[in-house]
Amino acid sequence: MLNFLFVAKDCFEIGRSAYNAEDYYHTIIWMEAAQERLSSEMPNGSLELSDILEYLAFSLYKQGNLKRALLLTEQLYKIAPNHPRAKNNIKWYEDLLEEEGVRPIDFRRNIPPLINKRPDDGLDVRERDMYEALCRNEVPVSVKETSKLYCYYKMDRSFLRLAPFKVEILRFSPLAVLFHSVMSDEEVTMIQMLAMPRVLSLFCI
Repeated sequence: MLNFLFVAKDCFEIGRSAYNAEDYYHTIIWMEAAQERLSSEMPNGSLELSDILEYLAFSLYKQGNLKRALLLTEQLYKIAPNHPRAKNNIKWYEDLLEEEGVRPIDFRRNIPPLINKRPDDGLDVRERDMYEALCRNEVPVSVKETSKLYCYYKMDRSFLRLAPFKVEILRFSPLAVLFHSVMSDEEVTMIQMLAMPRVLSLFCI
């Protein structure tokens, strides 16, 4: 099975996509992963820390972590003092804390545990957990089952007899297969080029 190592920018783009969908639960997870990977990439990181902090801070606020949002926004302002929103957001978070009855002296003290409640997606919890574990390749396949796995050429259409798909069965229950060499590198590059304008429009704040 192929394993892909995400760099900080990969995690950031997934987190930003979740943010645009107002899925702050996954935004926090992916932005924290981006931040962790970025620290290991320095000094030649794949993006700027300030890019991560703004999305992460607002998502923390939306999930009920107001003090954490304030601290991250102050960190953002420290490393990017010319950021167009950081200074005003600090004041905004402070005002919200004051409205909640928090004394100014306690704005940055006694930080409560992280709250990141998962939204109800209508899925059975056990099914969802199993699905995500399968995606992360965390569900082992027994030696007995592995011995039954195989590869084959898919030729059930007339045109596939000229250029059959290479199929690798990864597991049977649930069924998971991997198609090899379906597109050339040139075709992949072309699809990426055609998709980029749409991707950029989705990622605009």
